[in-house]
Amino acid sequence: MGFWEHVNQELKRAVEEGWSAVKENAKIGKLRLNIHNLHKDAESHFKALGGIVYEMAFDPSENPLHKPEAQRHIGEIRRIQAQAEALEEEIRKLKHKESSTEAGR
Repeated sequence: MGFWEHVNQELKRAVEEGWSAVKENAKIGKLRLNIHNLHKDAESHFKALGGIVYEMAFDPSENPLHKPEAQRHIGEIRRIQAQAEALEEEIRKLKHKESSTEAGR
């Protein structure tokens, strides 16, 4: 193999690796945006739950957590938390895969 062919192959490999890194980083960025959106959604449920608790403070004989509306918000927060944790795990796997790939070069 001549020097020019070797240079050409190395350039092609570098471009392919570069695109692969860009794609992986784009995936991570998209996952982080999804996590951010989930956190904003959870924030609205926390606010609503806080409002329910505040309203019930005037009648301390009733537990605000027994209200169906409060339970619905708690369920949504738990669902969002599980989704966010799954996305964070996916990011960890992508980063681990990326670092393993770089170590193998």
